[in-house]
Amino acid sequence: MKCVICKSGDVRKKAVQAEIKVGYDHLLVTVQAEACTECGEPYYTSDTLRYFERLRDEFTRKEIAPQLVGKVYEIS
Repeated sequence: MKCVICKSGDVRKKAVQAEIKVGYDHLLVTVQAEACTECGEPYYTSDTLRYFERLRDEFTRKEIAPQLVGKVYEIS
């Protein structure tokens, strides 16, 4: 399959890191997905999207506490 975004790359299965935004927080989740070999555009299955929704909901309800991996600073 060719990528629908860049139109030139092939789409292959690989590990990709997705970012789920919850307010000012960002959850980084590594999943297996189809991704373009040229531009990196990921293609997620419906099961993976439901997994993202479940993680977002669990994080919002404070049922999970992922490891903190860094901080973001803002200069105004």
